[in-house]
Amino acid sequence: MLSLIQRNELVIHRFLKKASEVLLFTLCACAPADRVEQAVEETLVNREMWHWSTRITDRGKSRAQVQAGSFQQVSKNEPARFSDGVRVVFFNSQGDTVSTLSAERGEINASGDDMKVFGDVVVVARDRTQLQTDSLRWQRDEDRIMGEGYVMISRPDGTETGVGFNASSDLKQWTLLFVNTQMRRKKP
Repeated sequence: MLSLIQRNELVIHRFLKKASEVLLFTLCACAPADRVEQAVEETLVNREMWHWSTRITDRGKSRAQVQAGSFQQVSKNEPARFSDGVRVVFFNSQGDTVSTLSAERGEINASGDDMKVFGDVVVVARDRTQLQTDSLRWQRDEDRIMGEGYVMISRPDGTETGVGFNASSDLKQWTLLFVNTQMRRKKP
């Protein structure tokens, strides 16, 4: 059995809980409806998928295959975001794989012609050339990958580092700013 004091405390507790609920409801109800709708609309995800994959084409030919653990699109006007491990396979005009990219997360515009990836970005070409950076951007129309940050490009014969880069998706051609090159000697 509850004592008189315990019963009074319980009644007061229930009253305060109910009063706080009413106060919260009243405050929410006083907010302009257009602001509430706008806030809800901005945060709602239009599409959400797991184990997502898409193929980006140009005039019927595959240019890239993008895979990610999750995909979210808030609106058609905003870039779609993907995360939980990103893998992109780039193809040449004959449909052959020329390089593979891995990153933590990324985003792509609705037309699929501009993609950005972020976090531990690594691109490995067919000839074992490897590009490492924090973020990069791929433009489908030019078939170029570019970035403004620190980059390291490794080949069997040496390593180049720099800041800012522009490269073909097969890593056959690239330009770097503020370059530092280290060559490896071939064993006799």
